[in-house]
Amino acid sequence: MAKKGTLQDFFTQPKATNITKALNKPAQKSQQKTSSTSKRSREELNRSDADLLDQLTNPPPVSQPDTPALGPRRKKLRTLLGDGEDKQTASYREVQSRFAWLESNHVRDRSGKQPTDPEYDARTVQVPSDVSKKLSESQKQYWSIKQNYRDVILFFKVGKFYELYEDDAQIGADALEWKMTITGVGHCRQVGCPESGIDEAVQRLTRMGYKVGRIEQVETAKEAKESRGPKATIRRELTRIHTPATNTGSIGVDAVHLMALHEHEELDTAASSTQLNRVQYGFAFLDAAAGRFYVGSATDDASRANLGALLTQIAPRELLTARGSMTKTTDRLLTSPPVPLQLSSVQPGSEFPDPSDIALATDKQALFGTLQLSDEMAHSDPAGLAALAALQQHLKRMLASQELASTAQLVVPYEVYTGALRLDGPTLHNLELLEGGEGGPDGSLLSQLDTCCSPGGQRLLRRWICRPLLSKTEINKRLDAVGELSARPGLVQPLCAMLRVMPDMERALGRLRNNAAPPALGLPDWAIQAAQKRRLSALATGVVAIEEAGQALSSMVKTIRESLEWPSTSTINKKGKGAKATAGPMPTLLDEVVRSRMLQENQEEDSPAAYLAAEVEATDSLIADFNAHANAYEAMEAALSSIDVLVAFATFSQTAAGPTCRPDIIDAGEDTGGKAVLDLRGVWHPCVNPAVGRSVVPNNLQLGKRDGSGPRALLLTGANMAGKSTISRATCIAVILAQVGCSVPAAACCLTLADRIFTRLGASDRIMTGESTFLVECAETASILQHATPDSLVVLDELGRGTSTFDGYAIAHAVLKHLSSQQDCRQLFATHYHPLTAEFANNPCVALGHMAAVVTQPSAGSQQQAASLIFLYQLRSGACPCSYGLQVAQLAGIPKSISESARRAGAVLENRLQGAFGKQGDRKALAIE
Repeated sequence: MAKKGTLQDFFTQPKATNITKALNKPAQKSQQKTSSTSKRSREELNRSDADLLDQLTNPPPVSQPDTPALGPRRKKLRTLLGDGEDKQTASYREVQSRFAWLESNHVRDRSGKQPTDPEYDARTVQVPSDVSKKLSESQKQYWSIKQNYRDVILFFKVGKFYELYEDDAQIGADALEWKMTITGVGHCRQVGCPESGIDEAVQRLTRMGYKVGRIEQVETAKEAKESRGPKATIRRELTRIHTPATNTGSIGVDAVHLMALHEHEELDTAASSTQLNRVQYGFAFLDAAAGRFYVGSATDDASRANLGALLTQIAPRELLTARGSMTKTTDRLLTSPPVPLQLSSVQPGSEFPDPSDIALATDKQALFGTLQLSDEMAHSDPAGLAALAALQQHLKRMLASQELASTAQLVVPYEVYTGALRLDGPTLHNLELLEGGEGGPDGSLLSQLDTCCSPGGQRLLRRWICRPLLSKTEINKRLDAVGELSARPGLVQPLCAMLRVMPDMERALGRLRNNAAPPALGLPDWAIQAAQKRRLSALATGVVAIEEAGQALSSMVKTIRESLEWPSTSTINKKGKGAKATAGPMPTLLDEVVRSRMLQENQEEDSPAAYLAAEVEATDSLIADFNAHANAYEAMEAALSSIDVLVAFATFSQTAAGPTCRPDIIDAGEDTGGKAVLDLRGVWHPCVNPAVGRSVVPNNLQLGKRDGSGPRALLLTGANMAGKSTISRATCIAVILAQVGCSVPAAACCLTLADRIFTRLGASDRIMTGESTFLVECAETASILQHATPDSLVVLDELGRGTSTFDGYAIAHAVLKHLSSQQDCRQLFATHYHPLTAEFANNPCVALGHMAAVVTQPSAGSQQQAASLIFLYQLRSGACPCSYGLQVAQLAGIPKSISESARRAGAVLENRLQGAFGKQGDRKALAIE
């Protein structure tokens, strides 16, 4: 997520319950040291100092730089006399000089490459050899790690404190408002906190978008001296790095994703001009909190609309690409992506394998470490597997592979569009399905529908909106359920009450997957004990989630439950929704469970280490028992989330601001002549709030008739702000809601299923990539012309703006004619090119419609200076008499004198063109074939 303050900117039932019984569930400011400095009086200065003093008090006429010999002495005299910099400022200047090799004009990556080099790796930094020689042992510890992790904020453990140095210290001072000092490792800029505040600091920085790691002391000073002598330095190691994309803590409702993307161009010399710059993608992403990996592939054209849809659906926090591998077209999109993300370039080959190497590998499983691939997944698209391997390598670098890429994690396929109505990137944005016009949730369809009571339901609702169904049978199943819930309001309330107190099952099960692997070999006892606490807490949370999810699995959970014990289940993750996984006493294994394990392993030694080893093994066994029924847990979680969304749909139909109905979905077969149909009666936009005391304005719209006759294209005219865009969006949203399985905001709705919805709405450019408004709309229109089918729904608004009137008109004419006569798809074509209405007035494939408005003249004696324009927001047949541009200009505050001058000029121009589209012969002469 590239945003201000980030490092990227800074550096350019079942057996689940045998477990419950074995568990016994039985933050500060940094301290600053000050030092006093002694002063010398003028009399204490020696003769040479007095000479220098004379030079300071009687400087030469022209300022000259200090000589190497006199510079330090002159600075000392200034300090002694209270003149010039204070000690702290001087210290900062001295530190800046010593760490000049970190500045942008001096920095090198670990391989010695400059930032201007295409192979420059901004994630690393080279420590100059002359600097390295002067480092103390603790300094060498820090910089030996930092040179590989310049993109990570590294906390360095010193006794009871954690410290940040140099660039990291500056971030700590700015982001956390910690006081900066000159001290610490290597006498440098430093901030820090006591160990009691480290967890909070890591969470805060991670939420801000930073990657944060901790360099821990893995032995005591006593242990270091006993093993390596009295001058031995305490051994320290970098532990798990936390990133926004791999965060599994308190992350709220939204899913957190880390994604890798591979791209290669399709080489087809016979391709048409509309097929040039086509690419194929292989991608993989990790839902860290849910413990799932997804793998898939897709194709795209020059518009990169499918990539926009993919990024919008997944909304990754961080995107990994192989350095220099993206096409220029894709690079332009990633420069201004549809969702905020942090773009990370990694090394091709070692960190992002080539798909050809994946395809040729005889043992694909070896490429993915502990991740387990099914036979089907192992033979899937090599580009997607290459992206999965890149994720694995990245997790290794973040020291998170043991937690997030173990045998317990799931690897499943992800289909961008299969079985779903295709909504590309521009359409998801233009229809404001997930975000409103201001960039937040307000005003979006998602916020309008989201009355879900559980986090899982909220996440599922988002996925359903992005992927409406293509199966009439499945849609009707959802509609049947919504109808049943709507007809039984007495059932909804207890359902909601149950869902509100349910734990977040998806996160609970994911947390257990992330903690399923036993602690790594060789860790000190304190690290193993810390891991054990996390594992037992995750296990307890998972058991309680399943136990409270339903009594259907309680008998399978009973055995494990009897192995765990804690004071109260109510203290464990009751709320879900971003709450901490546990509250209250941490769970522990019962002593008899551990002792029993020791007997099974014939362990006669009764030491803390032996006891801890038996505890780890007993936990392994309990987690395995729990995860043996993971499929049943997943099904239960999916069912409860689905119920939650369906209840939200029923709530929408009962509380909507206007009429709603069950859509009548018909087959495009013999009855319709194989033609598409969309017939809406009393349709309205669910996200438009009517003024106080008023109701929504419904409209009727028909694109094709049930018998297959009638035009499927509507040429829509009307004034600015009269409602052309609103009714266009309302039409698309009605189709989306129908195919999601929700009630439609209309009095009646009949349709054949749409395979794709395309929208070209509003004026937008990509100024950061040098793409004008006209270029953007032409690229999006080209994608529509290439991919639209007779079953598609197309909305084009003001096509042709941004260029000359004649060029814009010609393009609009040609596109409307092609879509209506060749594709014969359902379309709404909004325009201010009124001559088009004359051109298509007698076209059987195109109907004319306009958004009505009334111009009222001021009455005699009225103080009103000009005519007023009243919008009726009603769709009526026929063409609009004019665009009412002058009236809208007056509403916007254009002075009357200027609007009057514009009126006269417009009248002259209209007279010159009078009849150009009126006579049949003239129309033929001007028509565009």
